[in-house]
Amino acid sequence: MSYLLECTLRELRRRKARTAVNVFGCALAVALVVVLVGLVSSAKSAANAVLTSTGTHFIAFVPLCSAACPVDAPAGDAESFVANGVPATLFAADYVAKVGGLPTVKDASPFLLYRLKDERDGHLFTIGGFDPASPTAVATTCCAATDVISGRFVRPDDSGAAMLEEAYARARGLNTGDTLAVAGELLAIVGVVNPGIRPAKADVYVPRPDARPLIERRIGHPVGDQANIVLVEVAGSSLQGQAMQSVRETIPGCVISTYACYKPAALVAGINEGSAWLLTIVIAVSAAAFALKSQLSSVIERRREIGILKAIGWADARVVAQILAESLLQAAAGGIIGCIAAEVLLWAILPGSAVGAAAAGSLPGRLPVIALGMALALAGGVIAGGIPALVAARMRPSEALRRL
Repeated sequence: MSYLLECTLRELRRRKARTAVNVFGCALAVALVVVLVGLVSSAKSAANAVLTSTGTHFIAFVPLCSAACPVDAPAGDAESFVANGVPATLFAADYVAKVGGLPTVKDASPFLLYRLKDERDGHLFTIGGFDPASPTAVATTCCAATDVISGRFVRPDDSGAAMLEEAYARARGLNTGDTLAVAGELLAIVGVVNPGIRPAKADVYVPRPDARPLIERRIGHPVGDQANIVLVEVAGSSLQGQAMQSVRETIPGCVISTYACYKPAALVAGINEGSAWLLTIVIAVSAAAFALKSQLSSVIERRREIGILKAIGWADARVVAQILAESLLQAAAGGIIGCIAAEVLLWAILPGSAVGAAAAGSLPGRLPVIALGMALALAGGVIAGGIPALVAARMRPSEALRRL
């Protein structure tokens, strides 16, 4: 073994230019593969984060015509509990707790949405009672602190405070610091929000404990711990369909309103990831082909030497081992250099960002990618050395000596 290694190293030193080119080619290929795999992994993590925040939420409600739950809202009146623009019925908070306990659900929160007439001019508006202490489901389906354009967001300990939707505030000429009369009570406007397109929007937002007495004055009986909408945040984008089905089974007769944006977003992410993996395969195959050509050329150039070695008694197995050892040593050196270069590149390309942390996080997290790079390098070395070694083994000493 030591003699084989000595012969291999001597041969590599003798052909310094070819050895350097082979090592550099392998290092470049490994570095590109490791960087691409790292970027694909980080892009996938970033895509999942985006999908989680933009597509994995919905609301569930029971239309008033459904007999699945008791009807507690007045029918045939402009004032009623509403959801998606249609009258909706109340259901017990136990349903919300059951939804929140589903393994596919990250968070669930009760929501009261009531449409009523203004006491002065009779215009219709909606008041939404939400739980400010449940920011996860509320932020993605109703409103969030980042939606505030004036004033501040309602806090869990607020009493008699309200936020207005921007369009309603402008239509009524109201601003932060003004008061709004609702069901005979004056609410202090602490903020104006623009939540954009959300499945659970209202003109006036108040904490749910404050919404209950206001609504009870209009309907004439207690609301209690009930809601007419449940706000749901799913545990992951891949669980969206399963979560919706589970909620339908938990709340009989419910209707679900959600976005379908997670479907095309996931498709685009899959296409981009597939393209990156295809490019990785092309790079690996090209590197192996380059190394194969270089090693084969080296064998052809050394036909006379190989013929002499076989003439003096070298066995075919020894010739094959010699050429394979040369190829593997070059591949190992290129793999090590390529992995080190890839580590440096990942940190340089994505410094300090969340994506960069995902791509080039802690060393233990990067070990599988580094191992993949080394495995590709060694596999390429075996392929690049195996075929030329077999060609050399098939040479007849007399023929090799006669040609050169």
